[in-house]
Amino acid sequence: MDYAIRLTDQLKPHLQALRKQRGLTQAQLGQRLGLGQARIAEIEAKPGLISVDQLVQVLSALGATLVLRELTESAASSAVPAQQPPVKTLVKATGKRPSARAQTPTLVIPPKKGSW
Repeated sequence: MDYAIRLTDQLKPHLQALRKQRGLTQAQLGQRLGLGQARIAEIEAKPGLISVDQLVQVLSALGATLVLRELTESAASSAVPAQQPPVKTLVKATGKRPSARAQTPTLVIPPKKGSW
């Protein structure tokens, strides 16, 4: 079965469900990956913080794969467009008022220390 994932938070229930469908505890999945139970709990709680390579390894251990599918034109046009935060929020967050030609803010995720 395919699951459309558009936000990393949507991975949480799917990862947990896959693990439970396989009859695995977090500790057992951790053993398959050479990780501890606490790290598996962290991955399930915040799947957006791991690399794509690590996600693929977790999915492989669960007997699942990652599939990228191009959206059809009708699906792409009905997708919710990204919205820019209100000016008040930007001023509060940055202390600066955006220029009239300001681009959509870029999200920069700093690299996580350590390997897993």
